[in-house]
Amino acid sequence: MSEFPNATIGEGTTVEDGATVGFRYRAACGRATVGAHGILRTGTLVYGDVRIGDYFQSGHYAVIRARVRIGDYCTLLHHSTLEGIVRIGDGVRIMANTYVPSRTWIGDHVFIGPGVTILNDRIPGRHRSHEEPHGPTIENDVMIGGGVTLLPGIRIGERSFIAAGAVVTRDVPARSFVKGVPGVIRPLPDGLDRPNDRRLTIQPIDLWHPGADPARDPDWPVDWGERWDDPDAAR
Repeated sequence: MSEFPNATIGEGTTVEDGATVGFRYRAACGRATVGAHGILRTGTLVYGDVRIGDYFQSGHYAVIRARVRIGDYCTLLHHSTLEGIVRIGDGVRIMANTYVPSRTWIGDHVFIGPGVTILNDRIPGRHRSHEEPHGPTIENDVMIGGGVTLLPGIRIGERSFIAAGAVVTRDVPARSFVKGVPGVIRPLPDGLDRPNDRRLTIQPIDLWHPGADPARDPDWPVDWGERWDDPDAAR
C-alpha cells in the first residue's frame, strides 16, 4: 500500500480508488492503522492517529478524523462522520448520514440507525468560561433508531432501545425504552429485553461486498409481482 505512506493496512483489506488513509492533518501526526479483512469504499477519509480493528467496513464518503479508536467488526456507512476523539467498541454498526462528535464513547454491539445526530455541547458558543465538550456514553447492546438526537453528556444504559425520532435529553437507565420528543423513559418491554442480535453486529462482509455470495443476495419483495431486472415491468 505504498500510496498510503502514513498508514498500516492489514492483510485482506480492500481500499477502493478514491479512498484516503492516514491523511496528514498536521506534519507530525501519527500513522493510521486499519486491521485485516476490511473494506474502505470510494470517498472514505481516514486521518492519521486513527486505529481501526479487523473486518471494518465503510460506506462511500465516510469521514474518520484523528484520535479515533474502533474495535473489530464495525461499520460506518455513507456520509457519516466521526469527528475525532471517539471510542467505539466491537460489533458497532453506524448507518448512513450519522454524526458522532468528539468525546463520544460507544460500547460493544451497538446499532445506530440512519440520520442520527449526536451532540457534545449544550450551549455552543455561549460559555462564559472554557468548558470541554463531551458527547454521550452509549453502553453495550444499545439500539438507536433512525433520526434520533442524543444531547451532550448523557449516558444510555445497557440494552436500552431508543425509538426512531426520539430526542434524548437525560440519562437513560439500563434496559429502558425511550420514545418521543423529549424522550419519555419507560421500562424495556419483555419482548425487547435481549442483547442485540450478533448476526447484525458481527458481519464479516455486507450484502454488497465483492466477496459476498450472489446466491444470498436480497431481491425485490415477492408481493411486488415483478423483478428489478424485468425489462417488461412497469416503471
